[in-house]
Parts: sequence; structure tokens; C-alpha cells
Amino acid sequence: MTMNIWLMEGLSSQRDIIQGITAAAEASQQPISVFASHRHQRNEILSQADFALIEPAEDERRLAFILSRVEQHGIRAIHTGRNARWFESRRAEIETSGATLTTGATRVEMLDLADDKVSFAESMAQHGLPVVPSMRIDSTSQLRQLLLDSPFGDAPLCVKPVTGIYGMGFWRFDESASPMAAFTHPDSRRVHPHFYLQALDAADRVEPLVLMPWLPGPEYSVDMLVEKGSVLAAVARRKDGALQHLENSGEAYELGRACAEAMEADGLVNVQTRHDASGKPLLLEINMRPSGGIGYTRFSGVNLPGLFAMRRLGLMTAQQVRDRAIRDFSPATVRSITDVVRYQPLTNLIP
Repeated sequence: MTMNIWLMEGLSSQRDIIQGITAAAEASQQPISVFASHRHQRNEILSQADFALIEPAEDERRLAFILSRVEQHGIRAIHTGRNARWFESRRAEIETSGATLTTGATRVEMLDLADDKVSFAESMAQHGLPVVPSMRIDSTSQLRQLLLDSPFGDAPLCVKPVTGIYGMGFWRFDESASPMAAFTHPDSRRVHPHFYLQALDAADRVEPLVLMPWLPGPEYSVDMLVEKGSVLAAVARRKDGALQHLENSGEAYELGRACAEAMEADGLVNVQTRHDASGKPLLLEINMRPSGGIGYTRFSGVNLPGLFAMRRLGLMTAQQVRDRAIRDFSPATVRSITDVVRYQPLTNLIP
């Protein structure tokens, strides 16, 4: 009997997750069909699935759409990347259909905590985990004063929005930066504090910011498969410029696992850490969703999306997943390249 899993709209890695699950199904010769959906006709994503659907754009139509498709196609498991709060708040209604739901968390409160970087830092410190010191900024005058009298000693300072993804809005303050540095070399993420404050003064309103000491690195991204706060499999990516080194041990790896457990994560999630000046990793943030780089982890031999599907569909026990992740892992170094994807008409779209 075919077992159907449905991957609803994600943020940046839905295509990689579909490919990982498909590869696992082929390797294990299990009768798994992958359904994928999106609000837009994202052919480069949807074409990778066995069956594709277009999601309604309106929230009020989503629940009826889900329940009818679960019944129509015999969906056993649903994974979502976007709209996690909406899904989590309707978990009982969705799971009454017979399909399990994965949102990255087990409670809406944990999704809220993950999105507030200052509250997250405070919570992790209370759990005894090393975390980057963070201070909430609500006004230009407050930031100006803290830049004159830093709460973090002589360490260089950086700032980013309290909520946000993909590192958007992150800047390192550098008094040696030229007035045009942020425009001519935006990828360096360096800005003179005078010009940052000037821009902030000119803004209609100041979005809450978090001020932190800048950490020299290296940065780690720990991708994990977690089940109700218990980590079943994990791969750490140590970032070194354009290279990423895949690991399954070390302080950053263990810190990522401890963070996911403290956050009661559930599903495919990601923790970011960075080393301080003494070489110790500190927590930066957790993403209660798959990272954009989860596809890289397959080069370690550990197929996290595949293990997720096999576990959610009841084809592997938790211990079998743990054992497989250890057995299959092999250290590797990867480098991302531009990937051109042919955008062709969908032949697997169903009503």
C-alpha cells in the first residue's frame, strides 16, 4: 500500500526536501508518494514531487483545502514550512483527519520564542546554555547611547532585527568604514555607526533591534531531525567562506542539539552558533524549520529529509533513525555553485 506524505509551502528548501525523500524511497524500495504544494506555480519545486497541488492564498480557505485533500488522497503525514503558527494553532483539527502534522514545534509559544531573538537568548541562558549576549533596542537614542557606552566591553558591536530570517538587517559597526561602504560592499555587512544612526533617525519608525557583541567565528549551522524535543539525527555545517565542512561531533554540534531539545523542537530544524574570541561556540538563533542549506547535508551520507519521512510514515523506529545517522555519516566538504533549473510545464498537477 502506497504511503503518501505532503510537503506544503516552505521557505527555501522545499525542493531539496522533496528530492531527499524521493531518494530515500527509491533506496529503501518503499512505496512512498510525495505530494507537494505551493501558493504559486513554482514549477522548479512542484515538478520534483509525484503529485503537485496549488494552495489557496487565503488563510480562511486553507483548513478546508487540507482536510479535503487528506481525505481524497489518503495523506498520512503533512510537513509545513510557512504559516507555522496557523498550522500549530489548528493541529487538533488537522490531525483529526488521520494525518500527522509537523510544524517544527509542539506549541505556538515555542514558535514565538524562536522568532524573538532577545527572548530566545534569555531563555537559553536560563537553561544554562552559552548564548550570545543580546540587548533589545527600541529607539535611536538608546542605540546611540549604547554605542558610546557599550554593555559588552571592548568587543566590536553588531545589530540585527529582533525578528527576521536569512540574516536580513544584520550589520557590524565599524568606525573605519567609509560612508559608501554599505552601498559599494553590502556583502561585507560593515557600516559606520554614524551613518547607520543617521538612517535610523530618518526612518518613520524604529523596528525593534538586538545589539550584540560581534563574534569572530567560525559559524556553525546544525541541521537536525527532532521528535518532540529528542534529537534523532544531526549534521553540523562549519562555514569557511564558500566552503562548508560537514561534521557530527564537537562543541557546536552538541550545543545545537541541546538547544533543539530545550526548545522542544519537532521535525526538521536548524540551530546557528558562532565562536567567540576564546574559541567557544555561542548560540545565535534557532529556526524551527528546515534551513536553506539542508540539501548540503546529504553529502555527508545522512539524508535528513529521507529519515524524517521514513520516521513520520512509521517505516523506521526512533532508534533505527539514530543508528542510521551514525552509520551513514562520513565527513565531507562542500561548496555551493549556481544551479540552473529548467522551468518546464507541470505534468503532475492535480486538482
